[in-house]
Amino acid sequence: MKKRYIILTLLIISLILLIGYNRYSYNFKSLENAELFVGPLESPGGKYKASAYYILYGGAAGGVLYIVEVEQTQTGEKKKIYSSNHKEKFSMSWKTSDILSIINESPKFDEYRNIDLNVQTDIYEESGSACRSLTLEEKFENCYKAKDNKMPLFLKLLGF
Repeated sequence: MKKRYIILTLLIISLILLIGYNRYSYNFKSLENAELFVGPLESPGGKYKASAYYILYGGAAGGVLYIVEVEQTQTGEKKKIYSSNHKEKFSMSWKTSDILSIINESPKFDEYRNIDLNVQTDIYEESGSACRSLTLEEKFENCYKAKDNKMPLFLKLLGF
């Protein structure tokens, strides 16, 4: 009987650690298997270059993930600032030397992932996982997520 409680306790602790790790240690996906989709687009004044990549996931029934990476031209430092699933229409343009406007929308399905990001201080991640991440917390001031994200409750509880 005592052995059962020990195993059950270890199982519960492992599950809590797994959920905690998944919920608070988000990093943007690697661009290792990504394909360049748009860019690089140089900002006015040439301080930054923005590139959009897509990553296929899930095989035949899967989807496409867009990731936008910004490079500081003088230092070569790169950082990912946007991650969202593919919608019907995608484009990027610079509003100012620091503000990147991203359009990613499917109007006929009422899905909009459009945002203007200050490339120095802002990030966008559709599910909101990046906003909870302790590993990204110190790198950005503002984090945005989709307002209409339709995710099952059990996945939200698990930290996805």
